[in-house]
Amino acid sequence: MRQTRLWIALRSFIRRRPLLYAVIRFFKYGPYRGLTRSRPRQELLARAVREDWRMLYLGSGGRRQQGMINLDVTAETGPDIVGDGYHLPFAPGTFDAIFCESVIEHVEDPERFLASASQSLKPGGLWYLEVPFLQPRHAAADFQRWTKEGFIAALARAGLEAVESKAHTGPGFMIAWLLKEWLALILSFGNPRLFHLEAWFFGFVFSPLLLLDPILLRLDLGDGLACAFFHIARRSEE
Repeated sequence: MRQTRLWIALRSFIRRRPLLYAVIRFFKYGPYRGLTRSRPRQELLARAVREDWRMLYLGSGGRRQQGMINLDVTAETGPDIVGDGYHLPFAPGTFDAIFCESVIEHVEDPERFLASASQSLKPGGLWYLEVPFLQPRHAAADFQRWTKEGFIAALARAGLEAVESKAHTGPGFMIAWLLKEWLALILSFGNPRLFHLEAWFFGFVFSPLLLLDPILLRLDLGDGLACAFFHIARRSEE
């Protein structure tokens, strides 16, 4: 228990210092995030601040967001509240918006998850989701991938209306990720530690490919090779 508390305290200390956190993430993951389409999220957050929205960050995973209630399934990541998206500990209609990024693929029943968590939204409330398309498996619990149209259909089945859906992370990031893991797979000879070390190294080697994404994200045909999409969806007014 002491080790866990110490680890939580250390993570919290680091994440409250953006520069230190950025340096550690860089050396741990390399140029991992890439150049994404971030303006829709920024505009939604600016609107939320102007209108004094109450927001939930669902599946925070240690990525604490200022001005939101940060919720995760484990206390080890240091959220404000520990909870499960299927059974959120909030009254119906509590929030104006839910942000959920790189989480939905780790949920076994995404449509039930979305429908259940939406009950904590006010009528007309908004979801912001980042959803994978062309990505390698990146966790033990990794269940789903969607095309843009496939996830819009899933939103509809969950009782949500898609407002905006576009590529978030582009083909440059996708191919760099695939190449670094493909080469690491060949050269590691099945050794997991060597695989992760080589994938980290090749992440730097192929990082120039990420510079293509500001151009590729502008092309409609780029949706067919996107690494991930963002979706803004609205709960029914009823």
